[in-house]
Amino acid sequence: MTTYILDGIWGGHSRWERLRSLIDKSIGPCRIWRYDNSGHTSLGALGISLREELHGTDGPLNLVGYSMGGLVIRESLREPHELPVRRAVFLHSPHRGTLFAHAYNLPACREMRPGSAFLARLDEAVWTIPTLATWCALDAVVVPGQSACWKKAVTTIQSPVPAHAWPVISPGIHQAVIRFLEKAASLSGKKENLDPARL
Repeated sequence: MTTYILDGIWGGHSRWERLRSLIDKSIGPCRIWRYDNSGHTSLGALGISLREELHGTDGPLNLVGYSMGGLVIRESLREPHELPVRRAVFLHSPHRGTLFAHAYNLPACREMRPGSAFLARLDEAVWTIPTLATWCALDAVVVPGQSACWKKAVTTIQSPVPAHAWPVISPGIHQAVIRFLEKAASLSGKKENLDPARL
């Protein structure tokens, strides 16, 4: 079982080392995928690169994406594939886009604008992977914050801390990710509720 962690736009990949280490000890091998998160590369191209990377990995996979990283994961799995993805986690990812993306005229930012053709293609794709999603109401990067809520997630956590970067450092969210990845592959469509006060 190998887990990949993807950071968001402009983030320092190494800041995920704590979560990587926790997953490595609790679940199995965990890697931080250090990709071009400058915004200059389209999410479509990044999705293709991730898919190629994952095809070179043996055994089942878990995928954890923060912010834009979650959209890269969804794009990598949008077309039919044979990747053995067991579970996915999206931490404050703008599934319905973010108004913040209008501030930057970069390829990835244009794709993250609400109503973009890129997001429409993602929404049309079939998704059967058990998924955890987190969001916060007063997110200053994912605007509005509810854009990080995703109807296809089996577990949704509202973060009590109104900070986009909270999943990077929150021990509670890290433990929620570990617990989610440890569970059986199938939830039979059952929704799960986790206590946000612990995050």
